[in-house]
Amino acid sequence: MTKEILIIRLSSIGDVMHCTPVAEALKAAWPDCKITWLVGEICADLIKYNPDIDHMMIWSRERFEKHLRAYEFTQAYSMWRWLQSELAVKTYDVVLDIHGLFLTGMIARQAKTSLRIGLQAARELNPLLMTKTAKPLGKHIIERYLGVLSPLGITPATRKMTLVVPAAAKQFAQSYLSKEKVSASDKLAIIVPGTTWPTKNWPPELFATTARILAQDFKIMLCGGRGEVARGQEIAIKAGVPVINAIGKTSLLEMAALLEQATVVVAGDTGPLYMAAALETPTVAIFGPTNPATYTPPGKQSSFVVNERQCSFCHKTTCRTGTSECINRVLPEEVVAQVYQVCKSYE
Repeated sequence: MTKEILIIRLSSIGDVMHCTPVAEALKAAWPDCKITWLVGEICADLIKYNPDIDHMMIWSRERFEKHLRAYEFTQAYSMWRWLQSELAVKTYDVVLDIHGLFLTGMIARQAKTSLRIGLQAARELNPLLMTKTAKPLGKHIIERYLGVLSPLGITPATRKMTLVVPAAAKQFAQSYLSKEKVSASDKLAIIVPGTTWPTKNWPPELFATTARILAQDFKIMLCGGRGEVARGQEIAIKAGVPVINAIGKTSLLEMAALLEQATVVVAGDTGPLYMAAALETPTVAIFGPTNPATYTPPGKQSSFVVNERQCSFCHKTTCRTGTSECINRVLPEEVVAQVYQVCKSYE
């Protein structure tokens, strides 16, 4: 009998990428299983073409919580009722809550199932809403998420993330690179300068210096979302070398297609870093408050730079000392050295 599986991971970009090995391991163990993934609107494209996902259920946690904060309870209730009706369509053999919040625990409770597996160290009382909780398989975030498979008796064979770029996005990338006079023989370094946390943002002037040094051997491109436009403009001006600024000009999958064409991607601890790693593009990550041992993408094509301090790896969005020394004192020369090293190792 075909097993029906529900994976709950609504966001963020990096975490959705980190969860893709769970789906691959399920399909490897149970080839006939049907996997439904409950995902947010922003991240849906990341799994839209994933061969391991049979069905997507898209629901916006952001809009739901925005309605609640605005006391728009009718709209929030309407969203909740829609989700309940979608979950009622089938009975699941197992629900895997890999998001680990009170909200996602409550969502898991709405699904028709007798087995809800969550993360042992999840927040907001989430474990109390599960029928079983799982220990991480290791320190890395992917191994933490893969732990939910242990109660099912599944041992994953790989930690590799999956991201499939559709033909339309690939065509966009080829057209964009051609327009910007980037040929197949050129080395292309893509810099992703923004993250969602102030403490994970390397200063623009340091990115600019890095771009200036790398421009001796690479064509330089900036990628990112619309919220990073000003940051990108500052870097492009301060770099003093030709910079292709694609920030805010692509969809998520179009950016993925550009990342796929890069020789190397330089970024902070942010979603596009993990998209690039899933596409097997060499990466150099700049870490600050988060631990590279936990988040550096697996594989020889991924490297990192960190300036470890006594208070490092606090995992805080606001620096307790007000200096953000852990990331601000990472030197462009260190990043550049890792770029050449990882490119050499990947040849």
